Amino acid sequence: MSGRRQHIAPDKGVWPGIPVYVVAGCVFTPRRRKGMLLVREDTRQNVSIVDAFGVTNQHLGCEDTPKDVRCGDTSRDIGCGDTPKNTKDTPQNPIVDNGVGQNIRYLGWRVATVLLLTLAFPPTLFAQDLETLGDQKLFAYNGSLSATQTFYHAEGMPSRRDPYFWQLNANLNLTFLGIINVPLSATLSQQNKSFAQPQPFNRFGISPTYKGLTVHLGHRTINFSDYTLAGNLFFGAGVEYKPENNPVRVSAMYGRFAKPVAKFSQFGQVYAEPTYRRIGFGTKVGFELEKQRAAVMFFRAYDDPNSIDVVDSSFVVTPEENLVVGLEGGFKFFDRFSLEGEYAYSLFTRDRRIPELFTNDYSFINNLGGLYKPNGSSAFTNALKSRLTYQGDGFQANLSYRRVDPGYTTHGSSFLNNDLEDITAGLSLPLFNNRVTLSTSSGLQHNNLDNQNSAQVNRYVFSSSASISATEKLNINLNVSNYSTSTQQLLLQTDILSDTLEFFQVTRSAMASVNYQTGKETNTGSLFVSGNLQDATDNQGNGSLFKSGNAGYSFKIGEYWSTNTSFTINQSEAAGISNLTLGPVFGVNRSFMDNKVRSSLSLSLLNSYLNKSRNSHIDNVRWSVNWTAGKRHTVSLNTFYLLKNSYEEAAKATQEWRGTLNYAFRI
Repeated sequence: MSGRRQHIAPDKGVWPGIPVYVVAGCVFTPRRRKGMLLVREDTRQNVSIVDAFGVTNQHLGCEDTPKDVRCGDTSRDIGCGDTPKNTKDTPQNPIVDNGVGQNIRYLGWRVATVLLLTLAFPPTLFAQDLETLGDQKLFAYNGSLSATQTFYHAEGMPSRRDPYFWQLNANLNLTFLGIINVPLSATLSQQNKSFAQPQPFNRFGISPTYKGLTVHLGHRTINFSDYTLAGNLFFGAGVEYKPENNPVRVSAMYGRFAKPVAKFSQFGQVYAEPTYRRIGFGTKVGFELEKQRAAVMFFRAYDDPNSIDVVDSSFVVTPEENLVVGLEGGFKFFDRFSLEGEYAYSLFTRDRRIPELFTNDYSFINNLGGLYKPNGSSAFTNALKSRLTYQGDGFQANLSYRRVDPGYTTHGSSFLNNDLEDITAGLSLPLFNNRVTLSTSSGLQHNNLDNQNSAQVNRYVFSSSASISATEKLNINLNVSNYSTSTQQLLLQTDILSDTLEFFQVTRSAMASVNYQTGKETNTGSLFVSGNLQDATDNQGNGSLFKSGNAGYSFKIGEYWSTNTSFTINQSEAAGISNLTLGPVFGVNRSFMDNKVRSSLSLSLLNSYLNKSRNSHIDNVRWSVNWTAGKRHTVSLNTFYLLKNSYEEAAKATQEWRGTLNYAFRI
């Protein structure tokens, strides 16, 4: 689509400073009415107003003529925009049908056209002082290349990884005139050659930036919100526009979220389940001011049913479809309060191969054209979260609420909890001239929001922590938490009788750590002690107890030597079984050649006891060396050796060795 500026005397409703555009013969000017953005379409003969709720003039073309529209060289009414001279063979867009879907499409194109043109050519785009460009380098670059090789060997036990593995990584950042940044990254490994999965191990991408505009190409991530597009990796293209002197914020993307993968197996073991090719696209448009922000979001993803062969009957895999729309915003008021929240509505189809289903309860869903077509496997769910914060003089209090419907799903997030409703409150309070900081939070949560489950789980959470700077050398940290869970399960229900089973569990934990600094100047040390206690009980008489402790001392001798020693203990008790592991840990570090070569060695000698009887001895040795050659080259070697001797009958010793060699070149 092409556009040019044309000076037209603005009327009372036109924003000052906003240019007027002529696109394919149609004039567009933004307008304002009671705080809402309007689009004025003026062809000198026909004026139509499009607001946030609908279209006052149903025909959204340019100047309406009896037979055709002279917006470019075309012989039929095809709307405004760049069109080929011959349109007889132009296929009808299958995504948008006639009716409401078509109006939505035209409305979206018109609003997007005005917004993008206004953003693309703001009055201050080229307002930068050109004299400063003389102080910038025309072209600069930096980055790194690295190659990693890993070797592995095991005896007396099954191997837990391949005997050899290699990987190459590259990162490069290009800068032009100090204002255009082009970062590139790539990863290559042997893993992708022998393992099929929806997301590749080998990845590459580029994200050039000019002022507030960033373009993403390749394997990239973009985040809209927690309940729409939440940073899932895709292969495609995206754009983010966040100018410094403009409140407008725009993000958009299109790409592949999953590769088509048939069942992959080797030697009878399945390594990957079948996956359809998944394509997704979305956009987020909003504004961000000092005290207010708001945005609308749209995200759609769908699986291609023809991307893989017929799925093995042993797998229940169906091609899915998802459409999510969302709103988010926040504002500050009364100088101390701030309120923020997000709402998302998800239309999710489990199997898009099922014929379309027309529903009376959600009639608008059947009028979205090709954006979404519901069927018998479709579900429509909501997600909502909000947070109210009060910033006082030296303290902060907050109140949060969250509700996610059962079955809420978005293809823009890898993992998302649903079927929950919770409310939490928190307080952070510094005391004694910030030497002591107290923080506490508590909340309630429950599931079974639609009362369709036979059991309902209720949770109560409480935690409190304290950070104490007693002196310049002594620091103390304390933490206490309590998690209570109750489950009510319906066993029997009739017209006159109801019987339920209630299960109650409490988990308590406490942690304390003390650190004391010793020594002066180059000979410094640190004495540390920490402990952790956690127990869980229920009303059925079950319980578990976990205890751990660690105490030690680290000391630095001069510029090149440092040592550390500690003693660790871990004990767990559950179901009448007691496990205890304890032993010392020693370490030494040494630098050579003016710190160009750094080496470290550590040794741990642990004994394991089962029900107070010694059952194994574990020796663990780690050695690493790092050499920095000049300003560009770095070579590192890391080795790990484990020897486990078991004292049980017919048991034999097991050994593991792993070595990693890495070379990095700084560009």
